[in-house]
Amino acid sequence: MTGHPLPEALRKAVEADSRPVRALPALWRRILAIVIAAVALLAAVVVTHTLRPDLETLSIWLGWGATIVEIIVGISLIGLALRESVPGQAIPRPAVAIAVATGLVVNFLVAIATWVGTKGSGMTGMPGCGVICMRTGIWIAIPAVLVTLILVLRALPLRPCVVGLLGGAGAGLMADGINHLLCPLSDLRHVLVWHTGAILCLMAAGWLAGKTWEILRSRRG
Repeated sequence: MTGHPLPEALRKAVEADSRPVRALPALWRRILAIVIAAVALLAAVVVTHTLRPDLETLSIWLGWGATIVEIIVGISLIGLALRESVPGQAIPRPAVAIAVATGLVVNFLVAIATWVGTKGSGMTGMPGCGVICMRTGIWIAIPAVLVTLILVLRALPLRPCVVGLLGGAGAGLMADGINHLLCPLSDLRHVLVWHTGAILCLMAAGWLAGKTWEILRSRRG
């Protein structure tokens, strides 16, 4: 293959801009970091907070089982976000929609199963309890969001909005799984409005952060 040599000025500019980079860890290593963060977060919340008073009367599947399922699905969504952040490994848009919808369906099923299993029992008449639960879910999600953000910044996402949407959904679902152990309410309206609302807020925030990143990157380019 032949061609003209690069102009000297261009060659020097390229050399000046070149710098060694560290290879991106394998996907399973990055997902392992999320798993460790989720386990640590779950342990910290369980140790430092009072768990829902009816936890002992719930079946293992409605209590800890539901929490584990939501955390696993949340980690899977974040794993998709980490994969999407690597150029050349984009996820088809229909698959993204199915993944996000699956996470929301899991949240709905946990809410319905808990409501049916407890016959709608639980504490009621707590002023502002909905806002408290939403705020708690968002705060619990923040560590997972930060770890995900650090891992994403190591890559070069071509569709930051998709990465943010998947990451927000995953972090929100993980947080809701943990919040499931704390919230004493099993009323379906409360869970679907405030708990699911926290997940939707995190999804929207993730998408908006990705969109902002995309706009800033285009302006710099």
